[in-house]
Amino acid sequence: MIRAGLHRLLARPWIALVAALAVHTGLWLAAQRDLAAADPLWYATWADKLAFHPGELFAAHNTYPFVMRLGLTAPIALAYRLSGVSTLATNLPCLLAGLAILAIAYAAAPTPRARLLAVLFAATCTPLVADGHELNPDLPCAAVMAASILCLARRDRPRGAWWVAGAAVLWFAAFQIKEVAVWCAPVWGYAVIRDLRDRGGRWVAHAFGPAAAAGAALAAGYLVFCAALWGDPLARLHGIDDAAHTHEWAADGEPVGDLIARLTWQPAALLYKMFRLALVPTVLSPWLVRGRDRIWVVATAAILALYWFGSSTLATYLPLPIWRRMILPVLPGLVIVAALATDAAIDAVRRRIGEPRWRLALGVVCALVLVVPHVRSVHKQIAAIDHAERAAYEALRAEVASTSDRVVVVCGDFRCPPLTGFYFGFAPPPHLTVVLPAEFAASPLPDRARVRLLVQVNRSHGAGRDVARRADALGLPRIVGHPELRLYDAGDGARLHAALAAPR
Repeated sequence: MIRAGLHRLLARPWIALVAALAVHTGLWLAAQRDLAAADPLWYATWADKLAFHPGELFAAHNTYPFVMRLGLTAPIALAYRLSGVSTLATNLPCLLAGLAILAIAYAAAPTPRARLLAVLFAATCTPLVADGHELNPDLPCAAVMAASILCLARRDRPRGAWWVAGAAVLWFAAFQIKEVAVWCAPVWGYAVIRDLRDRGGRWVAHAFGPAAAAGAALAAGYLVFCAALWGDPLARLHGIDDAAHTHEWAADGEPVGDLIARLTWQPAALLYKMFRLALVPTVLSPWLVRGRDRIWVVATAAILALYWFGSSTLATYLPLPIWRRMILPVLPGLVIVAALATDAAIDAVRRRIGEPRWRLALGVVCALVLVVPHVRSVHKQIAAIDHAERAAYEALRAEVASTSDRVVVVCGDFRCPPLTGFYFGFAPPPHLTVVLPAEFAASPLPDRARVRLLVQVNRSHGAGRDVARRADALGLPRIVGHPELRLYDAGDGARLHAALAAPR
């Protein structure tokens, strides 16, 4: 039965792709959690401004990278315009990116067996789920980078110049999502050099000429765009340099040993945690993958090398941190290379020893080695999800909608007010006021208001812990009583006001 099913899949590998797309969508929905009060919140904030108040977004000439990554925020802004502000709309780019990576891995494989392998490696790649359930720029950028490389790999097909021009446009689109798209530059150099050697300068001029023209036009237009909106054609570059020095992972003053670890074993350990068995054929791919498919080996090696040894800014040497999402641009290429190398290895074994009787059993074992840890990891991730914050805001929204009285929400940390704005669709009603504890204590007690205290205990390095302790000492009833997130009913606010105003 297994053998018959495998033959059926080899004849129709698209069935495996459709199944993988459906499973990935289901896992994405199951893995949804409360919006993180970090990068996803800030991207959502800028997307809302772009959707409804674009003048405010550009008037300040803010060159922080989050503001300038319009390739990420513009689709979210469109989703907000069409369906309103929500967690699903905010995280949608990562769902589309995951689905695109599965489809690209399938399309990049040249044979039915390689397509099955590509779907298997991609579908069991846990970071695709773990980092695809909430908004980040890295996975969408990785997907568009991979689409660009796929187009470049098809330059020897009919209308190859159109494929190369499409690759250039997609490369530009990836740069609009995140700056690491520049990591595709080496593969373009490889393609030009290889084609000069194999086909000559006239063919290269014909194939790459339209792409060069399109790229130059897009780059010039973007420089004009930056000059018009931010007052500086190189605003994107300067924004990256400014942000890199103030970011929490800036390595200024860090011990030399930490830098040595970052440049030696730490990336290797991260890759092992992320890809496990897929690393084996990937490491062997330079000896297994031949012909036009080698472009994926070159692209994957270049992206990995630039993450491993490159710098996040040109102003100083500052490698990206050892965070899983920072290395996501290598994910599509790595699963594709693993599939291509495995397919080539199977052919090599068949040429040497024929059709081994144990090949089906070995294939099942290898599949299980990929699938079982993936299922365990995803199950553990989904089982750990709770929606305490969503429950708290649902209670707040219901109360605010049911009354015309003034409602004052005292937030336990500085991230809470913008997060409250998100859960109220960035358009809170006029009778809702959101303040921090210090602001509440320093202001006169609000007259005839319902006061609620919202505390995420461990957020902002435990800033809300003292506030929660005072609320518990007052005996304020909890509307939502999750251990880490608590929504208190502070009544008219008199006792809470006095407690917060008292010296610690």
